[in-house]
Amino acid sequence: METPGICCNNGKVIPQVYPPLPEYLSALSNQDSTDSEHFLSNAKKYNCVFQLTSFGCNKVTVAGWNPSFRIHGQVCHRVGALLPVQDAKPTFLQKYFIDGDADSEVDARMSIVGGLRQNVVMSIQTELHEFNNYIRELKTAYQFASENGLAIFSISIFENQRPAGEHVRRYNAPETKEVGILMPGDPVGERDIVLRQQDNSLKRISEFHPAYDALQYPLLFPRGTHGWNLGLKLNLKLTILQFYRFQIMTRPGNYILLTRKSFQQFLVDIYAKIESERLFYIRREQKKLPVDSYGALRDAFHTGDGDPQNIGQRIILPSSFVGGPRYMFERQQDAMCYVRKYGRADLFIKMTTNPNWVEIQRNLSPNQKANDRPDLTVRVFRLKLQMLIAYLKQAQCMAVFN
Repeated sequence: METPGICCNNGKVIPQVYPPLPEYLSALSNQDSTDSEHFLSNAKKYNCVFQLTSFGCNKVTVAGWNPSFRIHGQVCHRVGALLPVQDAKPTFLQKYFIDGDADSEVDARMSIVGGLRQNVVMSIQTELHEFNNYIRELKTAYQFASENGLAIFSISIFENQRPAGEHVRRYNAPETKEVGILMPGDPVGERDIVLRQQDNSLKRISEFHPAYDALQYPLLFPRGTHGWNLGLKLNLKLTILQFYRFQIMTRPGNYILLTRKSFQQFLVDIYAKIESERLFYIRREQKKLPVDSYGALRDAFHTGDGDPQNIGQRIILPSSFVGGPRYMFERQQDAMCYVRKYGRADLFIKMTTNPNWVEIQRNLSPNQKANDRPDLTVRVFRLKLQMLIAYLKQAQCMAVFN
């Protein structure tokens, strides 16, 4: 059985659940609309035409049927300027600042990818303009700067909310806390998102910024809900793994589990975010880790880097980092110890997942398939693997093999 603390650490970790979706998006996600099946089958496409940031990765394409979202390497989110340069088409965030009526904005979104329905795009666009905090505040800040004749300015999404009324000239309204107008020379936080008026460059967003999730997945977080950030870790002692593990648990009203391909991409994204946080910790705490015992110089020559001139400052990954070279080497050494003590293996047992397992099927939502819920599939597989190992360890089982 799963441990009682897998969700919320026995009640010790209870983050706020994501707020409910606006009416139209809720109807689409809960299959209460005639467009529901179409929307859910194309959820990743619809999110693509509304996302405010770009998703950077090396996508892995497998020939044939490929129901999963796969990447290789690092994930990053990038954001551009508020307005496109002359004669360039608006992209990502810039589409929310298109001059003209709502139809012009819809046409720009429909041109990005095929297979979408215009009425669905229009309805989603209307709700985002009404409910999304970041979209409303960015547009209000830009309008304020334009109406007051500010020639050179930037708009910032602050990492930490600023008190209302502080530095009023930098804000589009006294009640604004997260979005503000920056004039030349104004200080900028290390992880603040600064949006220029017109610029060709793309700037990377820190994985630890509260808006990291909401800007990339506006259809999952249409109200601009914060994701995990350093404030949760410092103030509530809430780790990134605890936060997201709680958010993807099966519970009534958890609409994220219904979004199919978008949910797959979100899971990959937060896993990469967890890895980045662990690597950040290892890099920051190098002086506290017993790195001298690893013999960095010997490791460099062992891996073929035989020129001492090429050896610079190294970041040592300890064997506790899952998937790292020392982790893999340690596992291999453990396997050799088993062979040395017990002899060569007699059996090679391989276990695979059956998507038709009743434990998976009875927990799927209507019209969902097992590949739409990788979280559920993995949890069921792990439980069955534990049962198999427990069975193999029983004396009666081993007696049958003998």
